[in-house]
Amino acid sequence: MTGLTEAGQKVFDARYALKDELGRIIETFEEAVYRLARVTASAEPENQKHWEEKFAGIMGDLLFVPSTPIWANMGKPDRPWQPSACFVLAVEDSLHSMYDTLMSTAMIFKSGGGVGYNFSTIRPRGSLVYSTKGKASGVVELIKLYNASSNMVMQGGVRRGASMGILNVDHPEIIDFINSKLDGGLTNFNLSVGVTDTFMEALEKGADWPLQFNGKVHEVLPAATLWEFIVKAAHACGDPGIIFLDTVQAYNPIQDKLLNCTNPCGEQPLLPGESCLLGSINLARMVTDNGQLNRELLIDTVYHAVRFLDNQIDIANYPLPIIAEATRATRKIGLGFTGLADVLIKAGLPYDSEEGRKYAGEITGLMQETASEASRELGNLRGCFPLWENSKFYPSEKRRNAACITIAPTGSVTTMAGCEGYGIEPIFAVAYKKSTNVAGEFEVFSPLFLKACQERGVPKETLEEVARRGTCQNCAQLPEGISRVFKSAQDIAPEDHILMQAEVQKHVDNAVSKTINLPGSATVADIGQCYLMAYKLGLKGITVFRDGCKEGTVTIGTQDKSPEKKVLQRGEILPRPRSAQGMTHRLDTGCGKLYLTVNYQPDSGKILETFITTGSDGGCLVYTEATSRLISLAIRGGIAVDEIVEQLNGTHSCPSYMLAKGKGKNLSPGKSCASAIAYKVAEIKAELNNQCRENNGQKKKVIDEALLCECGQKLERAEGCLICRSCGFSKC
Repeated sequence: MTGLTEAGQKVFDARYALKDELGRIIETFEEAVYRLARVTASAEPENQKHWEEKFAGIMGDLLFVPSTPIWANMGKPDRPWQPSACFVLAVEDSLHSMYDTLMSTAMIFKSGGGVGYNFSTIRPRGSLVYSTKGKASGVVELIKLYNASSNMVMQGGVRRGASMGILNVDHPEIIDFINSKLDGGLTNFNLSVGVTDTFMEALEKGADWPLQFNGKVHEVLPAATLWEFIVKAAHACGDPGIIFLDTVQAYNPIQDKLLNCTNPCGEQPLLPGESCLLGSINLARMVTDNGQLNRELLIDTVYHAVRFLDNQIDIANYPLPIIAEATRATRKIGLGFTGLADVLIKAGLPYDSEEGRKYAGEITGLMQETASEASRELGNLRGCFPLWENSKFYPSEKRRNAACITIAPTGSVTTMAGCEGYGIEPIFAVAYKKSTNVAGEFEVFSPLFLKACQERGVPKETLEEVARRGTCQNCAQLPEGISRVFKSAQDIAPEDHILMQAEVQKHVDNAVSKTINLPGSATVADIGQCYLMAYKLGLKGITVFRDGCKEGTVTIGTQDKSPEKKVLQRGEILPRPRSAQGMTHRLDTGCGKLYLTVNYQPDSGKILETFITTGSDGGCLVYTEATSRLISLAIRGGIAVDEIVEQLNGTHSCPSYMLAKGKGKNLSPGKSCASAIAYKVAEIKAELNNQCRENNGQKKKVIDEALLCECGQKLERAEGCLICRSCGFSKC
């Protein structure tokens, strides 16, 4: 049994370990491994003890790491045995269907899954509703409803509900859909435009494109104009991505059914009602230190991982009968990998080289070949999936599973596995600075990079230079071989990201979740070229992310124009800052935990805005969101922070706060949520003033892409998700 790293143990303790009614951990990693192995082996008709040991072996040695819902749910006495991470639900053009689907979504979120929807069946905004003679609210308003509901339900107690919204490119409301995240809203949704071959042909020919619903054309515009809307929005905020509908359908194993939707991160195309469970092969443990692939170990691990995931389908307790039926009709599984970057580094192959891509393709191809063989064996032994006779495999190839290989996001899984590379992604950085309340700010190096430098005798001064710059590229003091291999996500050209995704996709039954990183200087045309390249290479979908494009993120450097230099006229409101530095603090109140994020201007220490969210144990989400917005609006309207604090402190006492205090609970200073927020804002303001004086006017470096995790550390963009290196949290 392999021991977990310190970070891996934190993830296990926080998210996966069995706990008693007081929240105390009562399970070790080894006990959890055998918990999963035992319940999974219970699906075996014979030799259950043999299979229990096999499954425990591949998990305990961190060769195979199941996904979060499996660790968090399966075999626990206080949880439904729900193993799937990916779901797709149909939503039809009726009020009953919309709210019925919303209820189904809540049940899925509660059990730990994320949901995708294709909203193209919903009539556009302003259309006549014949039953009431009113007007339809439309697609975007429906997504806003679903997004708000996501805030109310935690995914298996781990994170807020995550969703994918897809709208086909010919829908009359497509432009509003494309632009719906430009104001920073819909934070629980990833959005993708469903693009067809016909649209791409119209774009190439410079032809017009009709927007229509139920055969009625609402508007005609040039395809190039609609394309410009897509790429401009993606350039501005990272959404929407694109799903290539005809490519997805071409690889649909059940050709008589329409496949037009994916899960939230895009790696799993699913039919309505279907779900898919995930697990990852730890590639870092499949190679020697010099990058030599242990083929026998990989084959053996994949073989047993397929059987493990297939067994989970039989013992699963799905949240709805329709999901159980649809999932067992195709028995799709999603076996992928993590640690690809580790393998390439050990092999001395640059991520952005033809040799590196070839090696990645060979590994994925071997996984697909082995998984297919394992599924064929299970098909002959236990029977094929029920829709087999309607599938592309009939009649020549008996299979237990309609699909086997998926490259999914692996935030927590990667931390558990002890890898550096998340899923298919390159390493995030060779060095970065980490801040903690206890140790302050300190440098963190990639262990693989540090080992390579030590072996080559790289001096301490050079490492300090790398840490300062955050990259080892163009560092004259480093041996060329190190700089060539240790390229982080930002050091790799967008086309090389896409080429890697395309090479791996060749051997994937489902799809690949990956982020195409672009620098902040990337243009709208650059985004368009990425999307066109993805289409030409046959990708099923693509997501891009340009540094600093998200509102609420913080970026390297400072803005040329600082808000405090502008004199406001009465009634004038400054726009939200494009970048800022931020800090998050936990507040313990009478209703539960609050997380207060204060963003400020790094040059002056001036507070710019606040964000307030509730913890998993309660609190009024609507109240805290309203308070946060009004504080930010007041600040941007020129009202002094001290005056805002005074007003918040002047509110009445909260009965819940006083009751909790009377019971001896350790609460944050104050007499209500409002006054607790006021005390903390005042404290932060004083701290910022001190820091500003200590810095003597010098500019501070702002950490790039730093949406903050609940633990206070920065979140990093990977595989279409935001992940935290400190606690393993992932926000998809």
